[in-house]
Amino acid sequence: MKICSILVIAIVSLACILAAGCTQPQAAAATPTPTLAQPLTPLPVETPVPQTPTCSPTPGPTQVVPDYESVSITVDRNTISEDPTITTRFNGGQGLGMVQTMTVTLIRSDCVTDVQTRDDPGIGTSVTQMGTTRTDRVKVDVVMTSGIEYTVIDGLYPFPGKM
Repeated sequence: MKICSILVIAIVSLACILAAGCTQPQAAAATPTPTLAQPLTPLPVETPVPQTPTCSPTPGPTQVVPDYESVSITVDRNTISEDPTITTRFNGGQGLGMVQTMTVTLIRSDCVTDVQTRDDPGIGTSVTQMGTTRTDRVKVDVVMTSGIEYTVIDGLYPFPGKM
């Protein structure tokens, strides 16, 4: 009987120990709560206002190229209204071998801009661009082997007969 009572006490004690660990409430797993997206507030839409072109038809200043780097460049307009091209031609000069690039920028009267570059231009190198039958602006920049950039031409070229 003694063994039986010890056995009963051990079983009861063991049951109490196991029951004590199970008496705490089990922590619930964190369940994500869905958050509702805030309705998007529409941004105010700006109505574009027609504006006049913002291109500058006013020529800027040109730089004087030193004599030892001087170059000759000409700009000619085609006189046929169906083909109002503008041709810019490199004619050489004392700085013939010193020009790394020649960049011709055409700013048309309708504000369309066309930029073309020629590397190491030689005598007769030309750039032909489509102009308008109105007054167009032509700007010519040259970069010398020294790294210095000069604006050698910046002028208005009216279509012949529309002066």
